[in-house]
Amino acid sequence: MPGLTYEQIVAKICQEKEVAPEEIEAKVKEKLNQLSDLISKQGAAHIVANEYGVRVYEPQDMLARKIQIREIQPALRGIEVLAKVTKIFEVRSFKTANREGKVANLMIADETGNCRLVLWDEKQLSDVEQGHVKEGDTVKILNAYVRQNSFGNNEVHLGGQGSWMINPEGEMLANVKSSTAEKKAIKDLAQDDTVTLVGTVVQIFEPRFYDACAECKKKVVAENGTFRCAAHGLVQSVPQAVLNFVFDDGTDNIRIVCFRDLVKQVLEIEDVSLLKDNPSFFRDVQRKIAGKQLQVNGKVNLNTFFNRLEVTANAISEANPKELAMELR
Repeated sequence: MPGLTYEQIVAKICQEKEVAPEEIEAKVKEKLNQLSDLISKQGAAHIVANEYGVRVYEPQDMLARKIQIREIQPALRGIEVLAKVTKIFEVRSFKTANREGKVANLMIADETGNCRLVLWDEKQLSDVEQGHVKEGDTVKILNAYVRQNSFGNNEVHLGGQGSWMINPEGEMLANVKSSTAEKKAIKDLAQDDTVTLVGTVVQIFEPRFYDACAECKKKVVAENGTFRCAAHGLVQSVPQAVLNFVFDDGTDNIRIVCFRDLVKQVLEIEDVSLLKDNPSFFRDVQRKIAGKQLQVNGKVNLNTFFNRLEVTANAISEANPKELAMELR
């Protein structure tokens, strides 16, 4: 994985600040408790290192290099990715308080996984609008950077400093991982699968909340009593929920993580913030939802802190009981 591992980050803090590993482990655990499942164990270690004033990304760590999709991590920049275009979405216009322009989203894949590619520059947008790039083409993406979206998935972004080569000569990809959701049994899931699961909610956990931008619903940073959004500057914050539940399809069970409107959909509540600091209300909801039969579409991720597979949902619908019975057979 790019950058320092969790163990390397802890060791570096201990070496530079002459503190015991147990002290760092305790601070990491505290950050994880504060932020719930919003960050990984490695991400929490980065925050702790920052608080100690220890730099864990040296300049050479951030230099341009070729990586595979499974290796992309937030904060990486100047990266090179070779991938195949699996889906192209329509170019759309946007306008915010600070800027306006166009953006395009593509799905790309290589042998290790798939992700979203976000285009911001006029040159690449023109290639999409004029049909110069098509589904099935191979693209060599240069000088890109990585961001994490509000669903917790990593995306490759290509801005004004980046470029791409369409069907570069001599560059080949084999066994590209599909970005189309495949109906699978939980026992057969593998990291980076894009899947459709049909099963039953067997356990549900109290939702966690984070401050988000009222306009784009992405996480904001607290700043001297105000809140700042990366896209919209100083904004009013609204609470957004993260919900975890255990899902069973008869072959095994797995934790499902969902965000925003999907939380409302699962809990059948329009205002999820009513559950904040209201355990009795949550217990009523919990009893109602346990046993609910759903179809879940999402991506299989590895939770590095617990070393287990989880599914981040991107679509949820009620399952037909007859269909579920057939699946269980």
